[in-house]
Amino acid sequence: EALLSSMNAEAEPEPLTLEAARRAWFWALVMGVAMFAGGAMAVIIASTRVVLPYDESLAGLTRAQMLRLNSRLLAFMAHDRISLAGTMLSIGVFYAALAWNGIRRGAHWAHVTVIASGATGALSFFSFLGFGYFDPFHAFVTGLLTQFMLLCVVLQPSPVQSPVAEWRETAAWRRGQWGQLLFIMLGIGLTGAGVVLTTIGCTHVFVHSDLVFMGTTAAQLHQSYQHLVPLVAHDRASLGGMLLANGIAVWLSAQWGLRAGTRWLWLAFAWGGNFAFTCAVIVHLVVGYDEPLHLAPAILGWVLWNVALGLTRGWVCRSE
Repeated sequence: EALLSSMNAEAEPEPLTLEAARRAWFWALVMGVAMFAGGAMAVIIASTRVVLPYDESLAGLTRAQMLRLNSRLLAFMAHDRISLAGTMLSIGVFYAALAWNGIRRGAHWAHVTVIASGATGALSFFSFLGFGYFDPFHAFVTGLLTQFMLLCVVLQPSPVQSPVAEWRETAAWRRGQWGQLLFIMLGIGLTGAGVVLTTIGCTHVFVHSDLVFMGTTAAQLHQSYQHLVPLVAHDRASLGGMLLANGIAVWLSAQWGLRAGTRWLWLAFAWGGNFAFTCAVIVHLVVGYDEPLHLAPAILGWVLWNVALGLTRGWVCRSE
């Protein structure tokens, strides 16, 4: 990096023109914008109706019947769906930032990060084979976003620009290393949480605190209606899949991208992480699902995330 920074002249990033559609970064940007818009729509729906007409049709229950079945069922589904929406907002922020400021400037690590995260998110759709609920709208969105990801894979990358070289060790750099380590650990933690939640969605569906919150048992919910539990399992597994994609984006961005002068990436961490944690924590408090052990990982993650932001700011956000 030190040699390249002294040998290569700084190239101008590619402009946003019609020719941009021939480049990988454009479709990564489209994928990010689409994910963010989808997350915003999901927040609105989960905060109001919670379930859509096709959910009611496939489950064989109306919204009113779900409420009569269990007064806290929709609140429980809302907490999963708003948490999912927050994760989509976070992914959208990361993809858009990595596309515009990374892939457009020829950063190979940013290209690999978006592809690895996007491919994982797309493949997580097939977890429906485990819980038995095929969501047609989810399938349509996944198919659309997968096309954008494949275009990002096959189209020509942007010309490589000089990397930023780290020449001196400073106090800000040393603090930044601890912050970078925290972000990598949080990314790995989110990835692990995604694996666990997807597995739960495809197997047991509910954990003990879920059943305590709804005041019921798994047997009662399974007996209440044939397609109700698969509907809930779909939300859990989908949240797990998005956590996997988000965790990989956070992990690889922190491991490969954080360095002096990448203020844009620090802002992506600031906005993307706080979107996700705000949605996850606030919805639990609003619906009353405030069991300490259940909520503790999200609150701890939120605190550590902002500690990492504080530790890395002086290093990452400084000018050259």
